Amino acid sequence: MPTPIENMEQAIETFKERNKTYGDNYLQHGKVMQALFPNGVDLRTLKEHNRFGIINMIVAKLTRYCQGAQPHKDSIHDLGVYAFMLESIDDDSL
Repeated sequence: MPTPIENMEQAIETFKERNKTYGDNYLQHGKVMQALFPNGVDLRTLKEHNRFGIINMIVAKLTRYCQGAQPHKDSIHDLGVYAFMLESIDDDSL
């Protein structure tokens, strides 16, 4: 069983590897969210929270996809999945 220090060291290595691919993408995420929601976000219902959670994931995948010279196919596939999940939440017949 790995020690806490070994787990932290592994986390650092994972961060370094992801950073090579996505750079400081996490610093771009807020800019996109602010542009999409210039008046802020008021979430009250379960549906609103679910929708926002998926929109947040879509933005994360889209900004990751746009980083670097070589986009990652898994990010674009994830975008499609999240879009269909959002459609299912927005379907009022459910």
